[in-house]
Amino acid sequence: MKRLALLIAVLSALAGVLPVHASGGGHGGGERKSAKAKAPQKNRTFTSLKSWVSVDPFTISIIQDGRVRGKFTVWFGMDVPDDGLREKAETIMPRLRDAWLGELNLYAATTLRPRRAADVPAVSDLLQQTADTVLEQRGSKVLMGQLTVEMRN
Repeated sequence: MKRLALLIAVLSALAGVLPVHASGGGHGGGERKSAKAKAPQKNRTFTSLKSWVSVDPFTISIIQDGRVRGKFTVWFGMDVPDDGLREKAETIMPRLRDAWLGELNLYAATTLRPRRAADVPAVSDLLQQTADTVLEQRGSKVLMGQLTVEMRN
């Protein structure tokens, strides 16, 4: 029985399930404060433009011939001057990210090749078309930040 209790305690500690007791008593109030303090900021922007919508970068595995051949990383954001469209873009960002991820995976698997540079304008156009389709209207502008391709032989 002691071994079972010890095993549960060790597994809980490894999983981060055991509560951390804050000094000063209370009922775990210290945990909530520290969790809020460590939460990432929602709007990590590179510009002071009010119309800027940040998009977290994508890192895609390049899978060709059933093997991982490298990685493809894309950084970009969107300039959305229309307030209503910007609010919609921020609200449905998970849907946008899912659509972009699918398109970037397909591009990485079918277009990227060793010893060839990625076609940045084509990737930008692909991201823009996907944004327009998901947002169901034009008005946003995808702006590329950086695109890197690391291939293995």
